[in-house]
Amino acid sequence: MSNTAQISSNSSEDFSENLSDPNKVFFSYAAKISSVKFTLLLEHFAAIADDVFYYSEPESNISFLSFETLNKQSFTFDTYESLSDEISKLKSKLISNHSDYEKFNLPIFLTSVKFPVKKNSDEWKDFNDIDFIIPKIILFQHSGTCFIIANFFSESFSHHENFNEFLERETELIYRLEQRVQEGTNNRVNLKDLPGENFENWKNKIDSVVKEIKREKIEKVVIARRVESEIESSINWQKIFDDLNNKYPTCTNFLYKSGKSIFFGSTPEILIKYSGFNFFTEALAGSIMRGVDPAQDKLFENELLNSEKNNIEHDAVIDYIKKSVLNYVDNVEISKNPVIKKLPNIQHLQTTVTGTLKSKDQMFKIISSLFPTPAVCGIPKELSLGMIEKTEEFDRGLFSGLIGWFNAENYGEFFVTIRSALVKDNKLYAYAGCGIVEGSDPAEEFEESKLKLKPILSLFNNADKN
Repeated sequence: MSNTAQISSNSSEDFSENLSDPNKVFFSYAAKISSVKFTLLLEHFAAIADDVFYYSEPESNISFLSFETLNKQSFTFDTYESLSDEISKLKSKLISNHSDYEKFNLPIFLTSVKFPVKKNSDEWKDFNDIDFIIPKIILFQHSGTCFIIANFFSESFSHHENFNEFLERETELIYRLEQRVQEGTNNRVNLKDLPGENFENWKNKIDSVVKEIKREKIEKVVIARRVESEIESSINWQKIFDDLNNKYPTCTNFLYKSGKSIFFGSTPEILIKYSGFNFFTEALAGSIMRGVDPAQDKLFENELLNSEKNNIEHDAVIDYIKKSVLNYVDNVEISKNPVIKKLPNIQHLQTTVTGTLKSKDQMFKIISSLFPTPAVCGIPKELSLGMIEKTEEFDRGLFSGLIGWFNAENYGEFFVTIRSALVKDNKLYAYAGCGIVEGSDPAEEFEESKLKLKPILSLFNNADKN
């Protein structure tokens, strides 16, 4: 199979015309298939396709892979309302068999959102402020059950006389591709460090930020580091995600390829999950390293739980969430005390927030209200954004932005894209942010940034100096 066009026989007409044509219907049909190895197929499509999306929640046994696009539209930061209108039109034209599989929340729509400090860098030009994507073909797995999902526009079923046969043909092509694609090498890719920010520059920057925090009465601002490396050979994406899925089963492991650029990561931070009228989010703020043994790990855990600085930071995030969802969510419940979320390299304070949605049609209003969160931006939001724009020399792009997926049955998941990196033109750009408050120690924050860079840099050789 030489290109993705062979996977889907569905022709791609102009999306706007299809959406406005009263005779056109939007179909989304699914069928159960035998399991396939998504990371093996990802290795193939990451090399040849322009738009690829991979998503995995190992602990929940959920993953999906899309590799060809029916529609991709871009929106600016202030046009969430336009996106909501577009989705409402699509839902009104939708005919689907997804209710035949009511135990499964099957994806239809994908989206990504950049961090809203726009610097128009060449580094991120393959991605838009907001990308809204409808894949042609999605492969979806949940707890060992695998589906193929096809999306297309048509006036009727007459163009697809037997839709089951169509899905069977697509599935057979995928099976053949899986057999032909070779397992990649297990060798890690080498990275060559490029000149970047040293500790003295970082210290001067954080000292300056702390002074401004005092002057402007800002509670907290998140300042990020970027580490740039040269990639010395081709990346084996199968190995990357097999490693991430094994090491970080409680995180959301993701890849989004657009054009020549690949953005990927392993994020522990949920922005929103919703199902029907049920709403869920969490505060994830306050961090400390893991111990070398269980006894030391417990000491660090207790230190984090009792840290005044980290608890102030955490409580500020909880208060922000409550205020942000007030107009959209009833019966808000917040877990009484934070718990510890342990990852292989770091541990965080975590508090869950649940509630009942007032309306099923306000998700992007809630996202606009919540995002960017204090965990990646600061408090108050606008002052923090201004300080970030002034302080950081690079463009965050999708780092500390959003990725998400949702369907027409009012199920969706959106995640904050921390612990992430960009691959472009044989370079790897890895990012980590630190919450700066009055009294922050630049040396401690620098060490924390190293911990946060580790999930990405540990996937490569020669990347332990940052």
